[in-house]
Amino acid sequence: MKLRPGGANIGVEWGYDIHEITLTPQSWSRVRSGRALRIRTRSVHEGVGQWEYWNFSGGLDGDLVVEYGEDCVVGFEGKLIDAIIQEHYDEGI
Repeated sequence: MKLRPGGANIGVEWGYDIHEITLTPQSWSRVRSGRALRIRTRSVHEGVGQWEYWNFSGGLDGDLVVEYGEDCVVGFEGKLIDAIIQEHYDEGI
């Protein structure tokens, strides 16, 4: 049985927390190919819900910027390759 690429979990650290996002196979393919992608997710920090904005551009060696809150404060800014990346694989036919 052949495995085919699936989605991915991406994690970054700022402060004392690791923030994570799960990308669908389509979104992960888009990111890996270098196309820009911005995704908004909901997170909880110190018991308070807030929005996080994940900005991908340039593929694995490209930029990753994660902003949060109403003012879009930058929590992480760096290269995607420096993030914690856990790829998923689906079983093929």
